[in-house]
Amino acid sequence: MRLDAIFQFLATAPFGAYVMSIDQTIVSWNQEAERILGFSRDQVIGRRCYEVVTGLAPGGFTPECLLGCPSLRSMRGGEIPHAVTMLMLCASGERKAVSLTPMVIAAPGEDAPYLVHLFDEPAEDAGSEQAADSLRSELLEQGADILSDQPAVASPSSELGRLTRRELEVLRLVAAGWGTQRIADALSISPHTVRNHVRHFRGKLNATTKLDAVVTAIRLGLL
Repeated sequence: MRLDAIFQFLATAPFGAYVMSIDQTIVSWNQEAERILGFSRDQVIGRRCYEVVTGLAPGGFTPECLLGCPSLRSMRGGEIPHAVTMLMLCASGERKAVSLTPMVIAAPGEDAPYLVHLFDEPAEDAGSEQAADSLRSELLEQGADILSDQPAVASPSSELGRLTRRELEVLRLVAAGWGTQRIADALSISPHTVRNHVRHFRGKLNATTKLDAVVTAIRLGLL
């Protein structure tokens, strides 16, 4: 399932949905998200999610998202993310309790996975969680690869401890969705050198693709 197809699929979902890159930059925001929180698509696209909704755990004062995305924390802990109740900021300045279900999804042809958050106002009959489960099933039927539903234990090679500072830099930029030329320009190195760094960290992470390397790095807490 291509990334644009995932965006289209979520656009008319019966609950709030937004998609982020690994660095938590919002790249998609659906109609229900706008209705529930009041932020328009133009107000949020390109911004970090915690700058917009600053999710708070009930009774807490620290923005939950600033501690790291719940989706990524679950993957690092080898757990499948589950629905949580969050207090999210509305455009009005008020906070609204929502039931939020996080997922990590891979799209064909992409080098990095995407974070998907589904949310709705909690219902006494747990309807929000059931609706999210139903959408998850539909995504799977359409061919989406939901990485967060597969918390396999990573098996890095013994070379992991020798991942260099530059290899980590390149890995983090790959995880942010940057292409080879953009990474080369940002780090003032050649595309050939970028590809060498990618080959090296893939070998050390026992990864066959850049996407596999990013997912393994997430599970190991490197990202």
